[in-house]
Amino acid sequence: MNFIKGALFVLLIIALAVGAFNLVFVAVGNYFGPFYESEADQSRNFAIWLFGNAGVVIIAAVVSGLWNRRRNPRI
Repeated sequence: MNFIKGALFVLLIIALAVGAFNLVFVAVGNYFGPFYESEADQSRNFAIWLFGNAGVVIIAAVVSGLWNRRRNPRI
């Protein structure tokens, strides 16, 4: 049961982190206007968004995994 609760905790933190990243990405895009004027710029922005999401998922998984281990010490 502890494994399931830990996995759900990690997934929740990942979902919150990705949601926050995408919210900031959209807010910055709306504030500054479109970041692209050509196809190359649009591809670059998609790559920034994609790799940004991947980085956020990796960092959130590591941090929440460590946080979960400290929160539930093993006996």
